[in-house]
Amino acid sequence: MLQLLVLLSATLAMLPLMPAFTFSFRPRRQPTSSIDDDRGPTAYAMERGLEPLHYGGSRLRPPPSFRRLVKDLSRPRKAEQARELLEARVPHAVIEWLRDSINTGDLWRLRMAARLGACDDEVIGSMLAAAQMWEAERQQVELPEPETPDDDPDDKKGPNP
Repeated sequence: MLQLLVLLSATLAMLPLMPAFTFSFRPRRQPTSSIDDDRGPTAYAMERGLEPLHYGGSRLRPPPSFRRLVKDLSRPRKAEQARELLEARVPHAVIEWLRDSINTGDLWRLRMAARLGACDDEVIGSMLAAAQMWEAERQQVELPEPETPDDDPDDKKGPNP
């Protein structure tokens, strides 16, 4: 039995390889030259009532999430585009806070607002809250110091001539 198996495998090893059979539900398109080559294969197929194999730019991508845009801010090649997209998507009240966060490099404030699993409305709400807190802190720092009586310019305590 073992000898028959060896003879059969040796015989099969000597036979040339057969091409693999492929089953395709779509007929293969043959590249043909046409007068309409300058308009592309999609226009050529549509004019003849054929369904094009693919539509090049018909799929619209959904806009990137806030989390993705915040991550892209730390990538040098995508930072400017991410900044523009963020400024376009946030309310006007948040833009100054957003720009300050990006310019100072405090991206952790943005990461805290755009937490994982939060929907766009939640992210915008947390950004609004953070912007209000930031504005309040900024106003506290900018408050003028109260004048002391020693600093009064109207006082004439100088040397008398």
